[in-house]
Amino acid sequence: MTAVQLSAADGFVIAMLAMMVVSLGVVGVLLLCMRRNAARRNREVEELLEEIAEDERREKRPAASPTPAEKPQAEPWERDGDWWKK
Repeated sequence: MTAVQLSAADGFVIAMLAMMVVSLGVVGVLLLCMRRNAARRNREVEELLEEIAEDERREKRPAASPTPAEKPQAEPWERDGDWWKK
């Protein structure tokens, strides 16, 4: 049998190939975990997201505009819009 001699460059190439295989394996495991977790989403979270989306849609609909006599109630801490004119 003949002895196989490896140079420093050969060792570097083998090490880099090993690192690439390990890196791809890590990325594959991460993708697999993400896929598993996405498949096991909690139903309560889905319902909450649907409720929030419905609230946003309701807010975007044009509501009946208030009559001039009917001013929207301001919070107790808010000033009038023309406070600076006084």
